[in-house]
Amino acid sequence: MAPYRSDDVRDHVEVPRDQGIVGEVIAQFADPLAFYRELVQNAIDAGSPRVEVTLGFEAGHVRVRVADRGSGMTRDILENQLLVLFRSTKEQDATKIGRFGIGFTSVLAPRPALVVVTTARDGKRLVLHLKPDLTYELFDGGNATQAGTTVELELPIAEHAAADFAKRSYQALVRWCRHASVPIELTAEIPGLAASLGGRIDRPLALDDALVEVRATSPDGQLTAVLGLERRTETYLGFFNHGLTLFECGEPLVGWAVACKLQDARLGHTLSRDNVRRDAHFDAAIAFARELAADDLVRACGRELRTAAEAGDHARHTELMRAIAAAVLQLSADDWWLPLAVPVGERTAISVAELPDPIWVTSRPSRLAAAFAGADMPIPLVPAEEIDRLARILSALPTARRVLQLDEELVHVHPCELDERSTAVVHELAALLRECKRAPAEILIAELEGADATRFALGGGRDAARVVEPDGDYVLASTTASKPPIGRFTRETLVLSADHELVRAALAAPDPRVAASHLARTILLAYGQLDVGRSERILAHGLAALGLGEAP
Repeated sequence: MAPYRSDDVRDHVEVPRDQGIVGEVIAQFADPLAFYRELVQNAIDAGSPRVEVTLGFEAGHVRVRVADRGSGMTRDILENQLLVLFRSTKEQDATKIGRFGIGFTSVLAPRPALVVVTTARDGKRLVLHLKPDLTYELFDGGNATQAGTTVELELPIAEHAAADFAKRSYQALVRWCRHASVPIELTAEIPGLAASLGGRIDRPLALDDALVEVRATSPDGQLTAVLGLERRTETYLGFFNHGLTLFECGEPLVGWAVACKLQDARLGHTLSRDNVRRDAHFDAAIAFARELAADDLVRACGRELRTAAEAGDHARHTELMRAIAAAVLQLSADDWWLPLAVPVGERTAISVAELPDPIWVTSRPSRLAAAFAGADMPIPLVPAEEIDRLARILSALPTARRVLQLDEELVHVHPCELDERSTAVVHELAALLRECKRAPAEILIAELEGADATRFALGGGRDAARVVEPDGDYVLASTTASKPPIGRFTRETLVLSADHELVRAALAAPDPRVAASHLARTILLAYGQLDVGRSERILAHGLAALGLGEAP
C-alpha cells in the first residue's frame, strides 16, 4: 500500500491510501525531531562523505535543509521504494541501518507545510514535493553534474519560537548523530540565536565524562565497545550503528554503574524504532562488553588507582574508589592501591596485597602515622567518610581484610621538655601521690595524638609501647592507655596531656605546691581512687608545705 499519490494527472493512478496507517507510522517517532537521524542515516547509507544541515528563517517559516553527496535516487527508487511503506533498497542489505522503509515518513512528524526532495543520479535531477495530505508531485529538474540528495522541510514556526526550535534541533542532532561515521556540519541563521550554535556535530565514539575508559574491537572488526566509569556513577548503555543512536537506556546489562557504548553495523532498530533488536548480534555485543568489563576495565581501574595514589591526587583517588564500588567491579587485592599518609622510603602508595591483616588506616598525616612509617609499617591515607566504604570493599575480597582506624585505636605520646617550674610541679605531684597512694614509675607531660588525645591523663610507658621512636616518642594501644597507671599492684608511667586545660592551668600556677595539689585530686578522681582519707592527706601535705600545719 502506497502512502502517497502523485498529483500529476499525466501519470495519475488510483492508489489506495490509509491516513490512519501512515499516522501510526509517523506517531512511532516519539521525538518529532528524530527525522534528523533518519535523513543522516539515509545519507550515510547512500555513501555520502559528509552531511550538511542548514537552518534558516523567512516569512514565518523555519526552513530545514539536510544535504548529502551520496549516490542519489532515480525516479523508480523515489516512486516505488521511498514512497511506498515497507519497501526499501536496504531490504536485503545487512550493512545498512534502516531496513524497513519507514524512516522517511519521519519528515512528517514535525508537521511541515511542504517537504522538498531534490536528488541527482546518473546526470539527472529530480524534484519531489511532498504535501501534508500525503500527496506528492514529481518534477524533472534537468541535468545534474553531481550526485546527492537534499531534503528541505518548510515548518510553520513564528519568529519568536524559531531560536528555540534551532536549539532543540542542535540537541536532537547531538543526541541521534553525535558519533556519526561521517562529518556533520550544522549552520543556523535564525533571528535571536547566539552565533555559537552550530559547527561540527560528530565526535569520536567515547564516553562523555569518563574517570576510566577502555575500548576494544571484535576480531572481525564489526563490533566496537567503549566502556568505563563516569563521574555521575550511573548505569548507561548505548547502542549505535554507523555512529547513529539506535537506543540508550539505564539497564545494568554490563554492570552496575558502568557506562557502555556498543557500535556494530549488525545492530538494528525494532520495527517500532523505540528499542534495539535483541537478537543474536545484541547478545554477542553484550557478552563482548561484559568480558571487557571483567578484564580490561578491572585492570585499567587498578592502574588509575595506583597513578592517583602515587601522585597524591586524593580527590581523584576518592572518585575512583566510589565509582568502582558503585559499579561492583571485582578488583583483586593487587589492583586496590591506596596512598600512604606518610611516605615509607620513596614509596607514596601501596597495594592492599602488600598490607597485613588488619590494615591500619588514617584520615590525615600525623605523628602517629609517621611513627609507623619510621618503623617501616605503611599506613594508608583514607578520607574519614570513605573508611567504612573501604572496609566493605576489602571484607568482600577472596582474602578478606579488616580495616582499623589508627586514630581510634592508638595514641601517640610526645614527651615535652620541662622547664624549671614544670619540673617542680611534677616533683611535688610525685610526692603527693606517694603520700596518699603509690607513686607512678614516672610522670610525663606530653602532647597526645590519636584515640586518647582529649584525655586528661593516661597510663603506659615505653615498655608497653607498640612503636618506640629514636627521639623517645612512642605509641600506645588505647586499651593500654586507659588502664590506671597507679593501683594496688601497679606502678606504670603516668602521662599528663600538655594540651588539657587543667594541666595548662597547673603549669601556669605561681606555686608548684598548689598546682600539684589540684593535679593529684584530679588524677585520683579520674581513676575513681579519691576518698575522704586521701583528700585529707593531700590537704594536710599542702598546708605543711606552706608552713600552715604538720605533715601527715
